[in-house]
Amino acid sequence: RNNLPAVRQYLETFAILIYLKFPTLAEAQLVPIFHDHGMRQQALSSYVFIAANVILHSGELVVQRNHLNQLLPPIISFLTSHHHSLRSFTQLLVHTVFSKLWHILQLESSENPSIERRCFQDLKKYLAENTDCARLRVSIEGFLDVFDPDISGTPPGIFTARIESSGFECVPVSVLERVNNFLNDVREELRHSMIKDSATIKNEGLAVSKHEEGTEEKIVASQDFQKKIIPHRDSEQAASSNGAVMGNNDISRLLFEMEEDDDTFNLAVESRKEAAETVRQSRQDLIVVASLVERIPNLAGLTRTCEIFRAGGLAVGDMGVVQDKQFRLISVTAEKWVPMVEVPAESVRAFLQRKRAEGYTVVGLEQTANSVALDEFVFPAKTVVVLGREKEGIPVDIIQEAVDVCVEIPQLGVVRSLNVHVSAAIAIWDYTRQQRSRSSSSSR
Repeated sequence: RNNLPAVRQYLETFAILIYLKFPTLAEAQLVPIFHDHGMRQQALSSYVFIAANVILHSGELVVQRNHLNQLLPPIISFLTSHHHSLRSFTQLLVHTVFSKLWHILQLESSENPSIERRCFQDLKKYLAENTDCARLRVSIEGFLDVFDPDISGTPPGIFTARIESSGFECVPVSVLERVNNFLNDVREELRHSMIKDSATIKNEGLAVSKHEEGTEEKIVASQDFQKKIIPHRDSEQAASSNGAVMGNNDISRLLFEMEEDDDTFNLAVESRKEAAETVRQSRQDLIVVASLVERIPNLAGLTRTCEIFRAGGLAVGDMGVVQDKQFRLISVTAEKWVPMVEVPAESVRAFLQRKRAEGYTVVGLEQTANSVALDEFVFPAKTVVVLGREKEGIPVDIIQEAVDVCVEIPQLGVVRSLNVHVSAAIAIWDYTRQQRSRSSSSSR
C-alpha cells in the first residue's frame, strides 16, 4: 500500500501482462476486489487501471467482450466515489473504453433502446462533452498512455515509462552524497589513467626525438602521480615541454572542466546540507498527530500548515497519501519539507505513550467535560497535539490512557464543530504565538 509511484507502476504493468496472458485470472481475481466495498480507495485506483488496460488490450474479440461484460459494470459504480482521485481516474478510463470499444457494446442497434442502453449512451455523451470532464482528462490522460503491451514489459519500457518527475530539490542529501562519492571515485581513476597515458605518449615522443638526434639517453616514465592534480599547472608544464604532443592541451582542458564540475556539484551538496540543517534546527518542538484524520484535503492542508509554522513533525495513518494527486495539489510540496512519519490508527496510543516518556505533553484537541479553553491554556515547549476523526473525534480510550489534557476552541455560533484542519491550524498558531512571545521576553 506504501509503494513508491515507480514501484506501483511496475506492479501494475506486471499484473496487466499476466492477465492478458491468462484471461480467466482477470475475472476470478479482479471482480471480487471490485465487489469488496471495504477496499481502500487508493488501491482501487490501481485495480481500475489494471482492469481498463486488460479490457483495451485483449487480443481476441471474444475475450474482450467477456472482459467488458464482467469488468466494466463494477467499474462504473466508482464514478460515484467520494474519493476524488478514484472518481477522476474512473472517468478517464470509462471514457477511453467507451470511445474505443463502443461498437463492441452494440448499444445502438435497437430503435427503442432499454433503460440500460440509454444510461450508457447518456453517460458516454456526458463524459465526452462535459467541459470539466474534458479538462480533467487532459490533466491525467498521461497515466493511461503509459502502458503499451509490446513495450511496457521490456527493460526500456520498465525504466523509461515514468510520468512522475522529481526535481533536484526533492532528492535526499544521502542520495546526493552517494552520487558524489561514486563520481569522485570514477573521476579519480579517469584522471590517473589520462595522466599516465599523457606522460607515456610524451616520453615516447621524447625518446623518438632523441634517438633521431643520435643520443641514447633513455627516458623512464614515473608511475607515481599526485592524487590531486592542478590542471592549470599541468597545462603550463605540458605547453612548455618541447616533447608535448598533439592532444596534451585537450587532456588538460578536460581535466580542468572536470575539476570545475566537481566543485560545482560539491557546492550544491554542501548548500543543500546547510539548508536542511538550518531548517531542522529552526523547527519547533511541536508534533501533530493526524493518524485518525482520513480525508485527503484535510491531511494535505494540515501538512501545509505544519510546514508553514515549522512543526517538528506530522504523523499520518498512511504515508501513501503523499502520492495522491489531490494531496499534492493542496499541499504544494509541503510534504517535502515537514518531517512526516507513518503511525497507523491502531498504533496511536502506543506512539503517544512513547512521546510522553520522552518528555512531551500530549494535548488532545477535543471538547470534553474537563477540556480547557484554548485562550486559557499555556502550551509547554514540547507538545504533541492529537487530532480526532472528522466526525467521531478522539476515541475515549486514547483520551483516558494517552492524553494529558484536552483543549477546546471557544465557539460562539450555532454550528458547534469546526473542520479538523481549521481547528488544528488555530491550535498550531496559538502554540507558535506563545513560543514567539516567550522568546521575545527572554531576549529582552
